[in-house]
Amino acid sequence: MNDVPHERHRVLVRAGRSSGHPAPDALAVLTLEEQARAFRFRQPDRGAAYAVAHATARRCLAAQLRSSPELIRFGRLPCPGCERPGHGRPTIDWPRTSWESSLSRSGPHWLFAATDGARIGVDIERLRPVDLDRLGSAVLSETEREYLAGLEPALRQRAFMRCWTRKEAIVKASGIGIEADLRRVESQPSQPVAVVEHEVAGCPTSSWSVRDLPVGSECCASLALPAQTESTSAADPDIDFGSDIGYGADVHRDAYPPPAHSSPLPIPAA
Repeated sequence: MNDVPHERHRVLVRAGRSSGHPAPDALAVLTLEEQARAFRFRQPDRGAAYAVAHATARRCLAAQLRSSPELIRFGRLPCPGCERPGHGRPTIDWPRTSWESSLSRSGPHWLFAATDGARIGVDIERLRPVDLDRLGSAVLSETEREYLAGLEPALRQRAFMRCWTRKEAIVKASGIGIEADLRRVESQPSQPVAVVEHEVAGCPTSSWSVRDLPVGSECCASLALPAQTESTSAADPDIDFGSDIGYGADVHRDAYPPPAHSSPLPIPAA
């Protein structure tokens, strides 16, 4: 009996960098609560990033759901780790749909992704100096710490951010988020695409496909999807890197179109 071929999984991805103050046309599609939060940021560019990211999420989803951006209602499921409702997996409460989405921000940079019928997680981080000893011991596995130690010093910061964003994308997709022990999520940073085992109570998926996303030279970003569903495979997803953002945001234009694959970091000599 022949195996049924799996279709490529379609994923919408939008990313950008915001500056100045929240744009009026972005604010217009946000809820009053979202508008208030955008103005609570001390740095205007971060408030603008929040507004544009959420407005872009609404506009992208509205096009798929045949709705108006301002009418979409979001919610959250309880965390599968602590069962509190504040930081579980995000949901689209209205219109009813099988689409799922994930959103991430880092300073003025932001990243949004959505797909139909599968869990999804993304994370973006600005490249900046971090205390690798302190953070590494808190979030990296022993294998990952050994990998970083074998790299040239100039490569270690980016390698750490690759590990970090991959882990964050996976735990967002699984729904456990900040409750996860990131040291137990092996990110395989030497590989451009990795299949990572991460099991969470109540989550139907324990095997995740995670890859880098091209978001320019200032950031590192990752996308996580179930490694395989009944009808689709995440081995080679069909990623739609649209640039139809607007709202006064700067698209990460050096990220479009994406390369055929991300360049792996070097593997240290034994």
